[in-house]
Amino acid sequence: MITTKKVLSVLLISSSLFGAGAASAFAFSDVQDNNQRAMVESLQKKGIIQGVSADKFAPQKVITSAQAIQMIVKATGLQMNPNFSGKSFSTVPDGAWYADAVNIAVQHGLPVTAETKWNEPILREDFAKLLAAAVQQTGDYPLIMMYINVADEKNMKEESRGAVQFLLLTKITELEEGDKFLPKHQLTRMEAAQMIYAAMQFIQNHKQDDVKGNDQAGEDISIQIVKVNNEVNKVILTKDDLPHPGYGIAVTSIDFTNQNEAIVYYSITQPDPDMMYPQVISKASTEAYVPSKYKIKVKADKAESVNVKNKL
Repeated sequence: MITTKKVLSVLLISSSLFGAGAASAFAFSDVQDNNQRAMVESLQKKGIIQGVSADKFAPQKVITSAQAIQMIVKATGLQMNPNFSGKSFSTVPDGAWYADAVNIAVQHGLPVTAETKWNEPILREDFAKLLAAAVQQTGDYPLIMMYINVADEKNMKEESRGAVQFLLLTKITELEEGDKFLPKHQLTRMEAAQMIYAAMQFIQNHKQDDVKGNDQAGEDISIQIVKVNNEVNKVILTKDDLPHPGYGIAVTSIDFTNQNEAIVYYSITQPDPDMMYPQVISKASTEAYVPSKYKIKVKADKAESVNVKNKL
């Protein structure tokens, strides 16, 4: 006869993979650092990670490629293409718990192949490639173009270096002692959780309010509001379907009202009459910076835009 206690133990073990099963309501007793405990429990409540038991997280245990893919797909919110049927790789067993995550990863261009060793520990540089690719699928994030010196960069695969630089520039991860990334080291559960948590925070902090259509702008202008820091937001205006690259878009003025609104006025700029442009449909962008305390509205500058619109 199988006792209730034994059944519970079996259920806990079977759901200990990252992202598999329901989240536990218990605190992790083997995570001593308060900040780390709060972080992993936050991820647990969101269904991103699981403990290895009701109250154990096993922070130093390594994770597999399958677990990493499952966790990254869940954390970044990537979705399955509704028109997709079947499976991506014959190396993924039918009914495997990570099959959907692999299919989603492939559909979004993440660096997975049929040769991926799904059930073997993942290396730090391979996790970095997957995570960087997934984050970049969630938005077009502005970066300060600079190079961060990585002492052991020579130990990385060439295709890993850009991903590591992206994660460092976005502060999703940081270097270890001696400015090393340790690319060939296996990734622990805590290291994975820290990077995933930072990635989710990065996406949330830079969440783009993408407003298309005529509600505010009037000319199918895409409006993106990106948090620069706690004091400043960046407003990015993009105009698609321009007749050729000679046309552009510019912010003409910003009005700050007594109702804590910032009205950003823009115009479509005309091409240089002395230049020849290829006749290809193009898009153009411009940006402005607004204090974060202001609610942002965007309007066409009629004085500048009406005549131009008639020429488009």
